[in-house]
Amino acid sequence: MGAGSPSVRCWGGGINTAPTVRATRSRSDNAHRQGGWGRLRAWIRRSRLLSSGYGLRLDGYFLLNEGWLDGAGGSTLSRILDQAQQGQTRPTHFSGRTCSGASDQTGGTVNSDRGPLFEIDTIADGHALPRVLIAALEETSSPVCITTADLDAPGPTIVYVNPAYSQMTRRDRADVIGRSPRIMQGPLTDRAVLDRLRDDLSAGRPFSGETINYRADGEPFYIAWSIDPVLDDDGVATHYVATQRDVTAEVVAERVRLAEEGLDTALVDALGSPSDTEAALTLLLDAVAVGAGRVAGYGTAEVTLRDPALGPLQASVGTSAESPANPDDTVEVRIPMTRVDGVTIGSITIGNLRADERDMIDQPSLNRVAERAAAVITGLAEYQRQRRTALRLQEAMLPRVDAAPDGFEIASRYLPGDVGAYVGGDWFDVIETATAIVLVVGDVSGHGIDAATTMARLQTLTAAEIRAGRPIDQIFDVLDRACRDDATMATMTLAMISTDSKDALIWSAGHLPPVRFGPDGATLVAVSPIPPLGHLRGEQPNAATTPLSDGESLLFFTDGLVERRGEPLPEGLDRLCAALGGAAGPLDDIVDSVIASRSAEDDTAVVAVRRHLSANEEEPPSPR
Repeated sequence: MGAGSPSVRCWGGGINTAPTVRATRSRSDNAHRQGGWGRLRAWIRRSRLLSSGYGLRLDGYFLLNEGWLDGAGGSTLSRILDQAQQGQTRPTHFSGRTCSGASDQTGGTVNSDRGPLFEIDTIADGHALPRVLIAALEETSSPVCITTADLDAPGPTIVYVNPAYSQMTRRDRADVIGRSPRIMQGPLTDRAVLDRLRDDLSAGRPFSGETINYRADGEPFYIAWSIDPVLDDDGVATHYVATQRDVTAEVVAERVRLAEEGLDTALVDALGSPSDTEAALTLLLDAVAVGAGRVAGYGTAEVTLRDPALGPLQASVGTSAESPANPDDTVEVRIPMTRVDGVTIGSITIGNLRADERDMIDQPSLNRVAERAAAVITGLAEYQRQRRTALRLQEAMLPRVDAAPDGFEIASRYLPGDVGAYVGGDWFDVIETATAIVLVVGDVSGHGIDAATTMARLQTLTAAEIRAGRPIDQIFDVLDRACRDDATMATMTLAMISTDSKDALIWSAGHLPPVRFGPDGATLVAVSPIPPLGHLRGEQPNAATTPLSDGESLLFFTDGLVERRGEPLPEGLDRLCAALGGAAGPLDDIVDSVIASRSAEDDTAVVAVRRHLSANEEEPPSPR
């Protein structure tokens, strides 16, 4: 060894006689003689035999400066071992690295009957940084593992782990020091991630990734970890420092979030689809299967729903990267889908699993998906029930216009929307009095049973008030109070078309204006709307007068006829006027034509009236 290097002298006959190793420094180094700190710099695998003889564990090949030796006048291994036997305070670890041998003062290699022993060096007293670093590693909550940089077989070995690492892996420090980090791996460890790890470290790059590791008791868990090389003065990696984190809870939570998000999206799609119950349920079951498969992570997810009205419905999705070689070795996990009232409506089965894959499934999270699925499916069933009820109520309340009064042609339509929750509150009515035809078109805000019930109430009140001969302002006041009683609002247009004159009077409460069309084209009728019903606050309706000559028509409608997603309402009104501008033929055909062009997203009510010459009126003679 050169100047300044430690020299080593060995006394004793080998391991069994507790050889004493004394370290000295060159005379130019006074720190050692003045009471510096010594450390075991290196040892070989056989040196671990010391632990059996003296109860002092030498944990592996390299430790970061743990276990400092008092170097005043030189450090003796025998004194440290004696202190250990006597139960005195002592270091629990030595720092060091592999050494094939040490040199004594004459330059010869020191050997025992068991092989080469230790090389010892010293550092100056008061150099506290290494001890601070070790204390930080010991106290941090982040698991840390340090290995050698041997990438070739048999690979790196663990030289240090901190308490957080031991807690995460459930492995004592003594059980892992000197062993390969591969002891943490198992059947579900991602080989592709390990290949990338080796590629990165071989190229001198840091590594980060996620995979599955195993605790000492065999329990698998998800781990995210990063590895950085420790370089010497020549830029050569001597060790690798890995910081690790158990991310099992995060992985499972994210899978559950995505599964529930998928269920919510599927529910919206099912509610917005045409009222085909089986198709909507199938859409939901597919989403449940995908979500359950995502949470499980392995096997094949199968969802079965049993409904007496529909028969058994089933959906499945595969998630395993590879199937077990022997189907007889597969296992399954089955979770019931149970409503809040305790009724089981189906089940989720994760099958085609290996036993170790089953162990990775977080069943509480799968239970949560099953509960959410049951709630969503139950909600859809309730939606379908209410939709059918509301639609029946609405259809029952809408008038049948079998025959128009003499001199008029009337056509009407109602279509429920294909998108959105439940049936809407759109309605129309045709009421004949002694002197006029009264047309009413309205739209109650909201959807479902409540909207349909309010719609029925408004329709009944309107017809009763008109037949009783009430003034229009009183009719609007009655309807306004009804909306306020139901805590809702509605828009409405009421038109009174005289059977004697060629005029029509039109009142509007926040509703879209009708279109007058005929041989001369089509135009929106200028009305003077007041606020919607439920918000009149005493405001009186204003009548707008529009001519309705022979051959001319008025079309009343709700917004479902002209509204399109992302399009300004005036564009829809212009499109309707353009379609009616050249319309000819029976009024029923014209109404069917404009209905066919709607977006079908919302409910639509349409009623149209055309004035004709009455049968007892004489047509003017044709010019000869």
